[in-house]
Amino acid sequence: MRILNLILILLVFTGFSNAQVIGGKQTKLEKFYAEERWEDCAFKAERMVLQSKYKDDPEVNLYLGASYAKVFLLCLEDSTLLNKVPEYLNAYTYALKFSLIAKKKDKKAKIIFPKNNFMLEEVAITGIYYIDHFVSIKRVPKANSYLRKIMKVYTDRNFNFLGGVFSVMLADTVNGNPIIRETFLEMDSEKNREELNSDFIMIDAFDYYANFLINQEPPLYDSARNVVNRGLKYFPDCELLKYDLKLIDNPELDAEKPKNEKKKIVLKNIALNELNDLNDLEDEDDD
Repeated sequence: MRILNLILILLVFTGFSNAQVIGGKQTKLEKFYAEERWEDCAFKAERMVLQSKYKDDPEVNLYLGASYAKVFLLCLEDSTLLNKVPEYLNAYTYALKFSLIAKKKDKKAKIIFPKNNFMLEEVAITGIYYIDHFVSIKRVPKANSYLRKIMKVYTDRNFNFLGGVFSVMLADTVNGNPIIRETFLEMDSEKNREELNSDFIMIDAFDYYANFLINQEPPLYDSARNVVNRGLKYFPDCELLKYDLKLIDNPELDAEKPKNEKKKIVLKNIALNELNDLNDLEDEDDD
């Protein structure tokens, strides 16, 4: 059964890497993007938006944002690209900027969106590399700052839930707790819950929340157990959350922490090859 679920997930994400704008008219950009010529696509689209004819074109801006997200991944794969094009240090910032412009420019016409929301979703999911990085070095305010920027481009219940968890971790329970409660109510009310591409984000959020509670002084083991059990209600096969439950029961647990398998599958399907650490690409924007 587990193998079947993994196959189904893989099928869902097959189209992530080179899917182009649905119903678009920019055939040159479409060709570059379909051929995975991300730098060429970004270069061409960037020159186009400098022209008054294309400045407000949501399709061109979407290709520009999506291409810069891929350039960011290229730089993770090969950081020497930054020596050739130092501007690529800001590739993901540009990805968010132009994706947001595309969304705003199409707000009334609705020609490009929502049918191309999947491209915004991929841009948003790509930003998880930044969020993971800042959480790993215990800079939750920075991770939360990135999440807020990402959610302007694309959001769903999983991104929203992570935002609620970050708020609680930053002592903003006034805003965080209602988001968490509303998410639980929404999840509990769905008889046939739709599986979202971003479900791995909710799993991460449960893991962050539980470990945050465990690391309080004194440790809030009962609260952490309730959080993990809730996560396992939604994701019963998740080895990461099962590990967290064992850790609560045995704080001296000597076992390797499992990976978030859903995340591994999704990121593999948006990535190009094996990616390196994010340290060389850290954005220096203020929190």
